[in-house]
Amino acid sequence: MSLLAPLGAFALLAIPAVALLYFLKVRRPELRVSTLQFWRPFVADRRANAPWQKLRGSILLALQLLAAGAIALALMRPGVTGAAGVSSTTVVMLDGSASMQSSDQAPTRFEAAVAEARHRAGQLRSGQQMAVILLGTHAELLGPPSGDSAVLNAALNRAHPTGGEVDLGEGISLANAVLAGRSDGIIDLIGDGHARAPSNPPQLAGPLEFIRVGSTGENAGIEAITRVRANTVFVRVANYGRSDRDLRVQFLADGRLVDVLPLHVGANASSDLTWANLPATTQVLQTRLTPGDAFNVDDSAWLVTAAPSVHKVLLVTAENGFLSRALGLRPGVQVTVQKPADYKPGQVFDLYVFDGFVPAGRLPEPALYLAPPAGQGPVVAGSLVAPGAVLPADQRDPILQDVVLKDVHVQVAAKVAVPAGWRVVMAGTDQPLLLVHQGEPRIAEFTFDVHQSDLPLRAAFPILIQNLLGYLLPGGFENRAFPPERPVTLATEAGANALDVTTPDGRTVRLAPPFPSAPFTDTSRPGVYTVRQQLAAGTRTSYFVVNFADPELSRIAPGPAPLVQESARSAGPIPHGTLELWPWLAIGALVLLTGEWFVFHRGPG
Repeated sequence: MSLLAPLGAFALLAIPAVALLYFLKVRRPELRVSTLQFWRPFVADRRANAPWQKLRGSILLALQLLAAGAIALALMRPGVTGAAGVSSTTVVMLDGSASMQSSDQAPTRFEAAVAEARHRAGQLRSGQQMAVILLGTHAELLGPPSGDSAVLNAALNRAHPTGGEVDLGEGISLANAVLAGRSDGIIDLIGDGHARAPSNPPQLAGPLEFIRVGSTGENAGIEAITRVRANTVFVRVANYGRSDRDLRVQFLADGRLVDVLPLHVGANASSDLTWANLPATTQVLQTRLTPGDAFNVDDSAWLVTAAPSVHKVLLVTAENGFLSRALGLRPGVQVTVQKPADYKPGQVFDLYVFDGFVPAGRLPEPALYLAPPAGQGPVVAGSLVAPGAVLPADQRDPILQDVVLKDVHVQVAAKVAVPAGWRVVMAGTDQPLLLVHQGEPRIAEFTFDVHQSDLPLRAAFPILIQNLLGYLLPGGFENRAFPPERPVTLATEAGANALDVTTPDGRTVRLAPPFPSAPFTDTSRPGVYTVRQQLAAGTRTSYFVVNFADPELSRIAPGPAPLVQESARSAGPIPHGTLELWPWLAIGALVLLTGEWFVFHRGPG
């Protein structure tokens, strides 16, 4: 037994003070009466209150003394040293999914989750610690285990939600690492159940408690927006709730309201509308839903309608209609097709595409190579081998955005060794299939002939080619829409001496010099991003937009706790700490005072 606040012993002076009150003589006024026959009980009471007499048994006195003693002991904070399992480490994981920005729990779900974490930090007892993990784009340890609430609050000040999906598996791996060697640890997950759980229930180093935030699933959002003709825009609005919605769709051309259309959307359904009044001079069109709802991130969407920059692309191929059509899908791209025998060095194009052919001498840049002959290519191609099953696309890679490779098969591919400065974007189980050079010069290489695969027959092929154009072409980012939190590669024009990006909230970020610029990663906020390149001829301004279009996260109804499995506890010694007893003593004092009140009002003490 130990006392954590020994100065609380001064409260024990209340015990003799209570007893002393029983010795004090009660002063009463003197009155003349005709007889004492009817005053005998009061005479007895006077004798009982006579000073310095021997104390008589009293239930009231006993209860009051016990209550005073219990309060005094509680103030001294006694604790049992050696209590097992008390010095536990709690790992708090904050769900930073985009759906946590919903305002059905004021001010937002995420702020409510942070407030709950602050409350838990303030309730830590002696010997207990807490760590804070943010489930964001990647799991981040905001604060290592600490028992100092000020340190933990400083860590929570750095927490913020993301604009997209988060990976629960990464957070659990990090929590397990924090709890390594701590057999008494627990994990608290505070969120709305939208963190993406691993396909198989993960093992945890301690029990999991899920604290759910959020209360509603009613939400409507813009699911798609595209331009179908010169003055016509297609919009799809989805209702993710259980009640029908009557909405108004506002159209703003370069920030100016130009039209409003009514729209009825059934519960858990979608409705399409076509708007044919797009002004010819519009640079950026915004669509907006009113009235708003608890999740306003998906209530707006943007479309860049300005004429894109014209880029010339040279395709050198014996015959590849699939590739020629895929390249021509991009607005502003002019494709010139040549036979290998007709290729002449020195031709000036913005991008060179070589299919089954590699020119002699210095290779032009930027360039895309497909199935270079054996012994040739920027990454030298070897003999043909079976590459194995095509691996799933990494959706976090900008080049594989929206690319689905599940049903793609490749018969043969060239055997290659990945050199320094290159990374594998697409691969089979045994061989790389698509490699990209990091930075300048911008070069990409397919190690297989697309005719030796079913890739051109899949929707993934034109999407993959468009993503490659966005990476390889100068200004390939222009007029494109990206999801939140997705890095954007800003390939500049030749001769650019500065590159700036202005975000939707008005902040300007200088990306270059030096060149090549790093990918732009500050894309958490939906809206219009303005890119300015300083060229010798002046400033060139272009745009890209970030739109939130994730149906899974737009279904904001709080989800269930994740399925997990607790790992076996450590066989080592159980940690020991100090178990404080003051809460129980305080409760005991309250019970004693309640009993004293009851005895005083129901009968003599």
